[in-house]
Order: sequence, then structure tokens, then C-alpha cells
Amino acid sequence: MANFVQYKFKSDEKGFTIIEMLLVLSIVMVVSSSVILLSASKLEEMEEERFYKQLHLDIQRIQAISIGENKYTYIYFINNRRSYQARSANVILFEKELPRNMQLADESTIKTISFHPNGNLNNFGNLLFETERGEKRITLYIGRGVINYEK
Repeated sequence: MANFVQYKFKSDEKGFTIIEMLLVLSIVMVVSSSVILLSASKLEEMEEERFYKQLHLDIQRIQAISIGENKYTYIYFINNRRSYQARSANVILFEKELPRNMQLADESTIKTISFHPNGNLNNFGNLLFETERGEKRITLYIGRGVINYEK
């Protein structure tokens, strides 16, 4: 007969039971998933804020181009209102995409932003953006293109 090695279990062995391991793993999963969900919503919020700041800078940029080159400049919302492009004398200056899950609303009173060669805003009103977190209004006032943001 074959020699079998016998292993004797000691009653004083230190270890974790399967229930203890499952409990620890479930706690780790709950904590890590909540961190991921919170960081994802914060990331979307930061992306929206970055967009509004960039749009503000782009508006100021085309206003400066309008004054510097003494030409009319425009920002058009295109691609089903999910992107915009700046033009001067039928030349595309730049084109930018809106963040995912954001678009210019149909209720927006402005679809095109245009500047006179002296830098004054030709059309004034509201840009209304639809997002997952609600609507945000950007108001453009007549004259030198003062911009106001409202949530």
C-alpha cells in the first residue's frame, strides 16, 4: 500500500473564515464604487465649467480679431448645436466641440454671435445650454460684449 502523508489539523490555527473575507471584500467594493461615482459627477461638473470658461475666452478672442483686423467676426453653432465654429470673412478661425451631453437649446435667443469691426456685439440675448444637470444661461449684452453666466 502506498504511504499516505497525514496532516493533522490544529485547532489553534489562525486564519480568516470565508464569511470574514466576503465581508471585507464587500466593504471594499462599496467604498470604491462610491468614490468612482462621486468622482465621475465631479469630473462632468468640471468639464462644464471648463467649457464655459473656454467659450468666454473664444468670444473675447473673436472680438479682439474683429477689432484688430477691422472685420466682422462670427461664432456659429453647428452640428445639431453640439459644436461651434468661429469665422472671419468666410475663413474658419477655429472649431470646438461642446462637452458630451450638452447642446445649445432651441429656446436660445441667439444662434450666432457676431461682432462689428469696431468690437461691438451685433446681436444680444441669451445662449441657453441644456445639460444633464439642468440648463445654464449665458447672457450677452449689447455694446462691448459683456457676458453674464446664470445657472
